[in-house]
Amino acid sequence: MVSAGFSYPEETNPLVGRWEWTRVYPEGPLSILAVFRSNGTYDGFANKKSFVSGTYSVKHDTLFISDPVCNSKYSGTYKLTFLGQRDSVRFNVIQDTCKGRRGGVNGMVYKQVKVTAN
Repeated sequence: MVSAGFSYPEETNPLVGRWEWTRVYPEGPLSILAVFRSNGTYDGFANKKSFVSGTYSVKHDTLFISDPVCNSKYSGTYKLTFLGQRDSVRFNVIQDTCKGRRGGVNGMVYKQVKVTAN
């Protein structure tokens, strides 16, 4: 994959949409889906089961994210690196004391899930 830097207007949020990370372990497959909405809320699903909801914001290439699992009043901060045709994003921790969130996000590349019309 080729990494490229992108600039976008402040009002454009490149994370809006569905992003998925998958891996197959000896115990079975694991899929993490993050759904980011334009209103600043997000939901997380592990193997299609909801496990977290929270709020987020994006400023330039930085994500600020919070949820009740890790104290809604505290935001973790991550650098966003968009890859390829902006269809993948890597999250790298800048600062986050929430061990669970760091473990599910830091250094991982999530691929954008294209929504198809039926």
